[in-house]
Amino acid sequence: MAGWSFRSTTRRLPRPAARLVTVLVWLVVAVLALGLAAGRAEPRRAHAQGVVPMAQQSALAAASGGGRAALLAEARRELAAMRDTQYQHETEVNAAKGEFYYDCSGFLDYALKRAAPAAFRALPVTASSGRPLAQDFEHHLRQAGGGDPWRSVSTVSALLPGDVIAWLATPDSKTRDTGHVMIVLGAPVHNPHRADEWLVKVVDSTVSPHAQDSRGADDEGLGTGTVGLVADGSGHPVGFYWRGGVSKVAKRTDVALGRLG
Repeated sequence: MAGWSFRSTTRRLPRPAARLVTVLVWLVVAVLALGLAAGRAEPRRAHAQGVVPMAQQSALAAASGGGRAALLAEARRELAAMRDTQYQHETEVNAAKGEFYYDCSGFLDYALKRAAPAAFRALPVTASSGRPLAQDFEHHLRQAGGGDPWRSVSTVSALLPGDVIAWLATPDSKTRDTGHVMIVLGAPVHNPHRADEWLVKVVDSTVSPHAQDSRGADDEGLGTGTVGLVADGSGHPVGFYWRGGVSKVAKRTDVALGRLG
């Protein structure tokens, strides 16, 4: 208003005090900036070391097929990390050195503990071994369903990468094994030369290589190869050819197929 004048009553800080406030403000800004930078760097370090936080693992698995995809990824991780392997009934793994020593069920047990712990816990256990064996996988996959992490796959042609195949030992088996169990790597392909055979690429631990195998003739342990699954007129598995497309005689036995949700 005319005739009035206004004089600020705000008092200025003495110059040394003002400088101190400025320095404190900049210190706070610097601390916040360092915290943000560390937060961004931590995931990079984790990924560089091959470690993905559990929350991200779950999200990735859900986005790409759930437990089936997680199990397949774990199998591929072990194949890529492997530097030495052998088939043995006692599981001994030194991932840092790339050493993977286990039998077929030991391979599945180890992979499931890492990729799908709930699915591992759902399996029955052979009392004498203290862990699930091939026969336990076969029995469970045959009847899986409901609230179980597993569900049965009824036909060979419906198999997908990351599914599990388990069969019982045949009467003429000369080993102590209860059967065999493996993870599917590729979709089944019908063998045009044998009407009842489907060729399936798998990853497993074995003492005897399959057809088109990554292991040499005298090698054993972890690797990939092709088995043949024998299907009846309805497409249900009823036996196998150990070396898909190559073995002359099919082995008839109980075979179960399963999938993680």
